[in-house]
Amino acid sequence: MTKLSQDEKRRRAAALPSPSGANPSCGPLDVSWDSAFDRMCYMVSAPDLAVRNARRYQKLMAEAMEATGCTEEEIIAHGNKVRAVLFFAQDRLTKQGALAGLAGKQKYAYRLPPVSPMF
Repeated sequence: MTKLSQDEKRRRAAALPSPSGANPSCGPLDVSWDSAFDRMCYMVSAPDLAVRNARRYQKLMAEAMEATGCTEEEIIAHGNKVRAVLFFAQDRLTKQGALAGLAGKQKYAYRLPPVSPMF
């Protein structure tokens, strides 16, 4: 694959179609993903995914790299940034008391706007 410019990578990442299937679990948040790229990077950057399920990691990573032209490092860095945004959103909602009323498997509906790419 030829090396793509950062603008081209961003354009391709923004153009990813919405994936089918269940959304990944994000703790007490029921995340509505505005960006398929954010969702994909979140999934592939799961802690220890490469060790626990190497085949799934390789498949997700290959799809992300092929679709966007990003490197593995760029995808992992963006996934970690998405995870940080969700962590701080959950922290803020907890401090505001918005998550206190959740019981059992209830989740708080949270819309995640597109996260600025790391590249």
